[in-house]
Amino acid sequence: MNIITIDPSLSCTAMVVNDKKFIYTTNDTAKTKTGKLKNWFALCEPLITYRFHDNISEDDHILSEVKKFNLYSYLVYRIKSDILDNIDREKAYIIAIEGYSHSSNAGPLIDLVTFGTLLRNEVLQIDPLIDLQIIPPTSLKLEAAKLTYPPIEKGVKIKKYEWRNNEGVSGGGFTKIDMCKALLENNDLSCDWVTMLRDNKENILSLKNIPKPIEDMNDAKLLYEILLKK
Repeated sequence: MNIITIDPSLSCTAMVVNDKKFIYTTNDTAKTKTGKLKNWFALCEPLITYRFHDNISEDDHILSEVKKFNLYSYLVYRIKSDILDNIDREKAYIIAIEGYSHSSNAGPLIDLVTFGTLLRNEVLQIDPLIDLQIIPPTSLKLEAAKLTYPPIEKGVKIKKYEWRNNEGVSGGGFTKIDMCKALLENNDLSCDWVTMLRDNKENILSLKNIPKPIEDMNDAKLLYEILLKK
């Protein structure tokens, strides 16, 4: 079975193809003004294949919209090419793509929907029988909790279950830090990505936000491990 998971983002899209990792990001996001990789991108470089592109710079609204569409089309082409280069075409496919957070600002959300629509349409062209799953962000959070933490039984007559992390945070309310901890604290995971996270745990968790590209790759990696376990 080919398992492909994608966390779409306007600035830093993460993808895992049969556990091979890719990041599609802007030069400004990943590099310093001198062209060197920023610290976190440099740290992850041995584990990730990077695909860089320039930011869109255009004051004219009409030209800007055309340039964005062309960029999204190019990114979708690169993503599809990387999928095709790293799968076994004799096997079935599962592709899981994280959905949109509707709390995002209108402008970026519209752009992300445009990008996501192009992406979903293109991956469906790989095989008419492909199993394409769109995972809402809240569902990914809950599944991440289920992946790592034991169920807590609730209720007496009617048994219900909930999942909380070691700090008592409910899976549905996970932050990006909690998602990172779900990988760090999963004793069944010993892959290179999780090993890197554990080796740098103190530095990563000391920050207010999980840095890119780790934040994006964590979501794609969690999706991958969730599908792998099913």
